[in-house]
Amino acid sequence: MGYAEIHTPEGWVALEDVPMIDTVNCQLCNEPTMASDITITARIVEGIVVAGTWSCNKCRAVNG
Repeated sequence: MGYAEIHTPEGWVALEDVPMIDTVNCQLCNEPTMASDITITARIVEGIVVAGTWSCNKCRAVNG
């Protein structure tokens, strides 16, 4: 495995130092969804997410 960094407004951050969410419960089916189970649509302005939703690939509900 390699080493990866992400550029943030505060500078470069090691990927291992970024908190990750394992699962999120869908608001409709209440099933835990992993990152591979969701589709995210976001609007990013100057490096900041200003609007976004995610949809559950299991039940196709849009969560906001």
